[in-house]
Amino acid sequence: MSSSGSVPLTPITSIDSANVHLDKVVPTADQSASASEFSRTHWQGLVETARSMSLSHDTLDLMGLAKHGPKMPDDMEGTTELAGYAKWHPAEAPKPAGPSNVSHPVRLGIKRRWDLMKHDLTECEVSDRSSFGFSDSESNGLAIMFLAWSYILSVFLLEEQKASFVYEEADASSGPELSAAGEYTVDLGDASDEEYRWWSALLSPGQGWKASSAKQPVWAVKYTGNVKFSIKNPRTEPLSPDIVPPSSKQAVAFLGRFAAMYNLEGQARLALAMALTIPLHDKMMSTIKLPKPHLVKLEDAPPPSSLIDKEFRLLSYYMVLSSNPTFIGSALWSVFWEPAIECNLASSWCTPIIQELQPLIESEDLETLGHVLAQRRPSVAPLWYGLLACGTTDTVSAIVPFLEKLYTHVPTKFMPEVAVWTGSPQSFMDLPGSGPYVQGNKVSRADLWRLRHEYWNAWKGGIHFRNLPSTPFRPFGAVDVEEVELMVRGHLHCQRHEWVYSGFTWTMRNRIELTHEPRVLTTSWKQFEADSLDYTPPYGVGEPDPEMDYGASKRAVGDMFRWAATEMDPSGKHIYSHAWVEMDAHLSMDSEKKEKLKEPVRLSELSLDRIKEWVVNSEGDIEQLPEFGEAS
Repeated sequence: MSSSGSVPLTPITSIDSANVHLDKVVPTADQSASASEFSRTHWQGLVETARSMSLSHDTLDLMGLAKHGPKMPDDMEGTTELAGYAKWHPAEAPKPAGPSNVSHPVRLGIKRRWDLMKHDLTECEVSDRSSFGFSDSESNGLAIMFLAWSYILSVFLLEEQKASFVYEEADASSGPELSAAGEYTVDLGDASDEEYRWWSALLSPGQGWKASSAKQPVWAVKYTGNVKFSIKNPRTEPLSPDIVPPSSKQAVAFLGRFAAMYNLEGQARLALAMALTIPLHDKMMSTIKLPKPHLVKLEDAPPPSSLIDKEFRLLSYYMVLSSNPTFIGSALWSVFWEPAIECNLASSWCTPIIQELQPLIESEDLETLGHVLAQRRPSVAPLWYGLLACGTTDTVSAIVPFLEKLYTHVPTKFMPEVAVWTGSPQSFMDLPGSGPYVQGNKVSRADLWRLRHEYWNAWKGGIHFRNLPSTPFRPFGAVDVEEVELMVRGHLHCQRHEWVYSGFTWTMRNRIELTHEPRVLTTSWKQFEADSLDYTPPYGVGEPDPEMDYGASKRAVGDMFRWAATEMDPSGKHIYSHAWVEMDAHLSMDSEKKEKLKEPVRLSELSLDRIKEWVVNSEGDIEQLPEFGEAS
């Protein structure tokens, strides 16, 4: 593979001649065709394999999402929001190859803050499709188990907050009679009164239960009641009005018994993954469409296994990732980025993806779509399966428009800490690259921009680089070492930097900070780079493809080079003045135009889409902590 951190030198006789071709903003027709074929071959292969795949009890591995990320803080009494920041340290102190006085201190990430409670409940209903069936079970109980996990997640949070919760009036009938036409009967067998009361509440229209406070947990849902459930109960006596809602641990036991009764334990992970996407659906104001139930009761049900209990023990880890919609969104969208693709070839990469995925979305073949995306990034497969099992929501509908323009209202801001938690890098900035920074007196722009971000507070003008670029695809080309700002130039002679995630520090209301180290030590992204697809675009002269829709490439190139424009390299000035970047009107190398930057910018000059995207992706980022902190 051609590393994202090096300039490919073969088949060019020198780096100077390579740069002539690498610095062409619009790719040639041959380059576009080559990248498109590379993408098409890859994604067609994924779709072909996906069509022969099926779901079974061991398809989803949620536990991988709990290896590196934090769990919720231990003391959460009265806590209605979370705040914290990630920390990285050098894998080992990089040793400069030449004289240098550079330092490599700990890096601290942006402080995140997000709510754990909401006013309005997320709506869900039962669809007319019994999709996402499992090959090892006749039953499909995802809808029912989703409602159970929604309760368990919500009540687990309330228990941590030391908050109370109560039942609402249950409408799901509970008695010995069979269901009437249009009703769906759920047989709970020889269950306790507490168990019957709980399931009746969950399967009733509305919420069925509620927190005693005005706000509800972010996982709380309300069922529309479009399909009526009837709870089959051999008892004739009415349930006592004094029955209280079960604790989260009791509810897990009820769920385990139900799952064993209908051979649904293998589906429990998918139902939990579905529930973990509730905050994202809430952010998008989507109605969740649950797979139509189909229950076949086992004649001789085995005792509940430990599978659901194991997932429950990791719930606190899952809840951190799930509770922030931007965390989930950034992890999901990482599947569409490819390290080998440069920003001006984004359209060539994305167009074949559209051609392969759009028919699956339009036909609502979401199970096959899930298999495709699960193969693409196995570490985030549970999140995609969970999202897609919730139906064709606004997030699913946003996939094709995003691939066309690299823009969506779904929160997709890159989160380096989430990349570590999920084992799925989201941008070229997450990867270290390989080899020496300097080759033939030049440094690749990808490497230079990584260094600018890593050491943004090394000089006054570096504050612009504290945030990541808004496109994941790496920049093309290289710049002369002499064009690199002095504050960064010293690092060019270091051995390649490699940062290791140290943990996540919670900032509590009492200003106490608690650092949570990963359960499993994180590993380098070097192996991810080594295992990535092998692709090197052809280098040659030629004209662009006049039939190509460059929407994604224009967005990627514009965002990428505008991000770096405050340190514009003179040799790349033609890039910044190109129509895809259009920096001439805003930034120039002469002082006169720099002064004009101080004038107010009229709102009419800004793209409405960019404003909306900024609002969506900036929510929850309350400050940028110094990346060279006192913490170590």
